[in-house]
Amino acid sequence: MDRRFVVALIGGTALIAATGVLIATAQPRGAVFIAGDQPVTEAQVREKLQSDGYSNVQIVRQGHFFEALGSKDGKTGKVLVDARTGRLADDDDDDD
Repeated sequence: MDRRFVVALIGGTALIAATGVLIATAQPRGAVFIAGDQPVTEAQVREKLQSDGYSNVQIVRQGHFFEALGSKDGKTGKVLVDARTGRLADDDDDDD
């Protein structure tokens, strides 16, 4: 076998293995909203917000996210929760 082919094959295999390790050890993004890093339900999101003092909680499913609105201390708050992990997602919908 050609020496360059063997070196390229070993290098490619090492690169694929390193990528797999990075993917397997990657930490989920976003702050923990509901602990466990497992799927959550609309009811769990509602319970969490209500236990945090929010009222008039409204939740809309958007793909694999729950968008939740609620009132607390006279102000309206909004969170975007990843339904697959229970973590807060970044809301890139800045209208400012």
